[in-house]
Amino acid sequence: MATLDQTMLKVQRILTGPMGLNVLLDGNRIRISFNDASTQLQVRIAEWGTDDQGEPRTVVVVSAPILREVVPTPELFEWVAREGGSRWFGHVEVHDFEEGTVHLVFSHTLLGDYLDQPELETAMWGILQVADHWDDELQQRFGGKRFTDA
Repeated sequence: MATLDQTMLKVQRILTGPMGLNVLLDGNRIRISFNDASTQLQVRIAEWGTDDQGEPRTVVVVSAPILREVVPTPELFEWVAREGGSRWFGHVEVHDFEEGTVHLVFSHTLLGDYLDQPELETAMWGILQVADHWDDELQQRFGGKRFTDA
């Protein structure tokens, strides 16, 4: 099992070593931007209680913003309920924002204690690819702003 700090170091080593990515550390969150994507990846490490021997457990949440400042409608929530979990990795979350708007985020949770490079890499590229596609599609349908929009 691994502590929060141990998992954070493991994830940082994977991202900056074998994957060769430039990352921005922000507390327990790692942000990764790409020049050819209209979104960014965020990797958050969190404690997840203890195992039956009292050892700490962690999770790694990989997410990417899809849209921000979207006016919520019944059609939007129906799409989230029916389509938002339709990929191998990830599901769409709706987060309240300012009065009358929400953010859409695509995320997937991994066990940090057993995490290896192929698992993290596969989840990250899966999340990035879907969010980068859906932000264009859903913006036309429901409005709002993509991560890169002013």
